[in-house]
Amino acid sequence: MRKIIILLFLTSVFAACKSSKEPVTIGHSSNFIKNFHEGVRFKINGQIDEALSMFDKCLLEDEKDDATHFAMAQLFLMKEDVASATIHTQKALDADPNNSYYQSELAFMYQELGQHQNAALAFEKLSKKNVQNVEFYLGAAENWAKDGKVTKAVEALNTMEKYTGSSPEIAIQKFRLYSISKDEKMALQTLLDAKTKYPEEAKIIANLVDFYMQNKRYEEGMNMLKELTRVDPDNGLALMMLGEMQLQIGDEPNGLKNLKQSIKSDGPSLDQKMKILIALQENFASDKDLENLVDYMTIQYPKDAKAHSIKGDYYFKNNQEEKALISYKNAVKCNPNLYPIWNQILILEYQNQQWDSLSFDSEKCLAYFPIQPMPYFTSGLSLIQKKMYKEAIEKLQSGLDIVVNDATLEAEILGQLGEANFALNNLEKGKEFYAKALLKQPKSLFVKNNFAYRLILHNTDLEKAQKLIDEIFAEKNDDARFLNTKGYLLFRQGKYAEALTIFEQSNKLLPKDKIVLDHLGDCEFYLGKKDKAVEYWKEAKTLGSTNQVIDKKIQNKLYYDPIF
Repeated sequence: MRKIIILLFLTSVFAACKSSKEPVTIGHSSNFIKNFHEGVRFKINGQIDEALSMFDKCLLEDEKDDATHFAMAQLFLMKEDVASATIHTQKALDADPNNSYYQSELAFMYQELGQHQNAALAFEKLSKKNVQNVEFYLGAAENWAKDGKVTKAVEALNTMEKYTGSSPEIAIQKFRLYSISKDEKMALQTLLDAKTKYPEEAKIIANLVDFYMQNKRYEEGMNMLKELTRVDPDNGLALMMLGEMQLQIGDEPNGLKNLKQSIKSDGPSLDQKMKILIALQENFASDKDLENLVDYMTIQYPKDAKAHSIKGDYYFKNNQEEKALISYKNAVKCNPNLYPIWNQILILEYQNQQWDSLSFDSEKCLAYFPIQPMPYFTSGLSLIQKKMYKEAIEKLQSGLDIVVNDATLEAEILGQLGEANFALNNLEKGKEFYAKALLKQPKSLFVKNNFAYRLILHNTDLEKAQKLIDEIFAEKNDDARFLNTKGYLLFRQGKYAEALTIFEQSNKLLPKDKIVLDHLGDCEFYLGKKDKAVEYWKEAKTLGSTNQVIDKKIQNKLYYDPIF
């Protein structure tokens, strides 16, 4: 509601009796006074309708009593009945035409009712009696503008300047009025005159920036932006706009400087700051200042998931995966309903073989996203690594049942179902799942490689394994994992010297790999170099070999089929 002040009733009654002249004393009967006092009592108790009834009785005796009419106006305002309040305020003013308080209340009531011409006239009348009251001039200007009479609105501001003096705020008001009336020439001239008079006033310069930009006068707009950032160096919006424009014209050093500064300044919203950071990361990922900026955002907005997410993106792009993981996890603490961030967490944990964390976070993700297949896959994968094969099969099957239009993920799940079944010695089941995985992704070298390795590990269907390896090497022959699988097949075929050569190639590409070192030891054993074999087996053990017979091999200096 507009600025209508509902005072305590007794206060308003006394104020109503004040004017520039002494009030005329009208004698009222004892019955009038009794009803009036009853009305006051009801009003104080919040019994509005009962109070109105008492005041109606007062008007039956004196229909022109201003205090009664004003009292009723205030009660109608409490009922949010502005129209009735306006009628009674007008009657109170008719009874006491010189009462400025009634006049002011009436002006605001007209404004609330949308009777802008009446409101403007009422404010003008008040301003003539109160030449130093800025509120009345502004009220007149606002309502003339809303009534479509911009010239009269400007006249009201000119009159205000005459009595109260000029100011940047008045100039801006005039500028906006001319803008409303589409008088761009007068709008601009008003600002330029004000700029001359107030050369360091940021508000004037900011409005000039807006004017030039809206009218596509970009060069002048940029000059004003530079001026604005000079007089108001902490204006984040100005810095942001200037920085963006400078980058567009190729002034990269100044553009970057201003955009970075805008992030640490007031003005831009959180989303705007985030967009700036994202754009900087995409185009200037190696900029050293970005780390300080992403840190700043998480300090300033510690409970905002976006801030932590962008920090995670920064670290991820700069190959700092552990820091990226911490930031992503902070993001989902702030807002766990962000699946893309959960997905990034699971991928990073998978790539870094953090199986316990992957298992834990997969389950947390599923609590929020039970119909997403990816966390079922990562959960099953982590369970396989923890040798919980039956539980893994159950989880993977659940993911397989809901995967839709994602042949890659479906093949991954089928492949892991093959892994789990091979681990349980369900060899036919394992082959079946891997065959289905290849139907989904017939060109996947990784699925072929994993399938071949399982066949070789279990020393079954080596012809199939040979076919898969040949297909892999027709496409790619310099991958350490593929070389390891080929070397293992040669070992199973009793071609120990050839296998050793292949494993050595694999070791050069992937040094210190515990599986490759274990295989190197196996080859050396069969080539009669037991001491060399033991050296490789010990190194494999030091690196964390999970082969359950590694100690036995070292102790007895004998080869045993691996058990995982």
